[in-house]
Parts: sequence; structure tokens; C-alpha cells
Amino acid sequence: MSMRAVAREAGVSASTVSRYLRGELRLNSETERRVEAALKTTGHVRRRNKLRSVALVLPELSNPYFSHLAQVFVEASQSRSLRTQIAVSNGSREREQEILDWALASPDVDSAVYVSMSGDEKVLGGVPAHFPLVLLDESLEVAERLQASFVGADHYGGAYQATQYLASVGHSRIAHLAGPRNLRSARERLNGYREALQDRGIEFDEQLVLSGPYSEAFGAASLPRLMKIKDRPTAVFTASDIAAIGLISAGQHSGVRVPEDLSLIGFDGIPTGAWTSPRLATVVQPYSELAHMALDQIERQWRGEDTQPFSLPMTVAWGESVMPLQSGVA
Repeated sequence: MSMRAVAREAGVSASTVSRYLRGELRLNSETERRVEAALKTTGHVRRRNKLRSVALVLPELSNPYFSHLAQVFVEASQSRSLRTQIAVSNGSREREQEILDWALASPDVDSAVYVSMSGDEKVLGGVPAHFPLVLLDESLEVAERLQASFVGADHYGGAYQATQYLASVGHSRIAHLAGPRNLRSARERLNGYREALQDRGIEFDEQLVLSGPYSEAFGAASLPRLMKIKDRPTAVFTASDIAAIGLISAGQHSGVRVPEDLSLIGFDGIPTGAWTSPRLATVVQPYSELAHMALDQIERQWRGEDTQPFSLPMTVAWGESVMPLQSGVA
């Protein structure tokens, strides 16, 4: 039950209830009696004075991007003496809803950092305004109306940099392995790709864009499809490193060499990319900054302070998976 409901029941303001529960305001005996009665009537769970725990809701841990993000987040939480409870949704809208409902009801969970994979904003419909919640990596339009915070990387800018890099070394037939169309991050990466092509005077070709999950299997399955295009691409920008790794693996089995036959740049900067052969060029997510900024936002909400969305810049990490287009190569 929200703090506003308690305030209505007691006949006081929500800020009065909030300050009273945080120990910042002493009430006269009659007002205190009404507030305490309202807390009991509405079933409002009295929050601890000190923030102690955060639930981290992730789509999966098998994808190295999410497992690395989880590791960095746990380390950031530990540095603040916060306990992290990790819950995996498997990308299911129903499971995301179950996890958030659990977090709201659990006396052992003070706040939540939520990475959506369903892209369904209705999941947040039951989250009360007083519950500290940060959307991490994947923004939802409803977040602003619910006063939820967002912290993520500049997906558009990262995709723009990746595509510009490929174009700068001579490639004009640049394919894009895009993420799921229901995710804003995937749409922003696609927009960054298109804008970079436009700024280079390269015509956008719909057949060079394949959409699918952020997975190794999708990357591997995309290679033969790209190679069947009549005027095939000479370079690929993948919306995730794990898809790029799948494409490299498929190339090794089918005789398509990276980068001699196909230059490749990924997105995320997962540690695994440094161990591929060739070493993967990629756009790097600012993992530590994302984790700490998300926790900053949680702590601000806990104190009743205003927050705002943050989008952090990304950087290109050079690798051996990109080479200049040789003169005469189709």
C-alpha cells in the first residue's frame, strides 16, 4: 500500500508520513496515533531507516553480457554494504511481473534494479511511487509517469560510432544484425546505424538488416543468410557481442574468414570478445559507471530525492575483426 494511501487515511500529507517513517519528524500524540492507525489499516510495511538490499532483475545469466553486468553490479553493491538478490526472468513478461511482485512484498528487499527483456511497460503498473526502482539498460516509456529512474548507455551513439568506423575504412555494404524489435535499445541501435549510413552518403538497404535475439545462435544462423544476398555485405555491425561471436564461429565452419571476407564489429564489450580469434572489435558499455549510477539513483529515491534519466557514452575498442576494404573487393 502506498504512502499516499496512508496519508489519506490519517488525514495528513504524504510528505508528513514519509518524514515520520524516516525519523525526521516528531508528531504530536494525536497525529502520531492517526498515522500509526493508518499504517495498520492500510497494511503499509514500515521501511527500515537504512537501505540494506537491492533486487537485481536480469533476463538471463547465460548471456555473458548479463553475467558480467551482474558481477560488476554485485561488486558495486558490496562497496556500499548493500546485499544483492539476483532474480532471472528468462525474458518472460509473466516472470518479470512475478519477480517485481515478490520484490514489493518481500520484507528482505528494499529496492529493485530492473533490466527488461519483454519491453512490456505494463509490468510496472503495480509499482508504488515510494518504492525505489531503477530501470537499467532498457528504458520503458511508462517509467517517467511512475517516477522510476533510468540508467543506460547511449545505444544510438554507440551504434553510430560502430557504423561510422566500418565506413571510415572503406566499407559501404554494411549489414546490421539488430536486436529484438520490441526493445527500445534495439530500435535505438538500428537508428544509429541508419543515421551513420546517411551521414556517409550510403543508401540504406532493408535486406541488409536482420533482427533476432541477442544470442550466439542468432549470429551463427545469420551468416548464410547474409552470404546469399546478391550484392553481399563486406562488413557487419552486430547489436550484441554474443551474436558477433556466433557469426565468427559459423564463419570458421563455413570458410567465411573474419576479417578477410567479412569485417565485423560487436556491441557490449564483454570480456569474452577479447579471447575470440580474431579479437573482436566492439563498442564498450560503461559497466562500472552504469552499476554505480543505478545505485546512486536507488539511494536518492530512498531518501525521497528527485532523480532523472541518465544515458552514458560508449567507446569503440579496436580489434582484429575489422580490416580496410581492399580495392576491387565486391
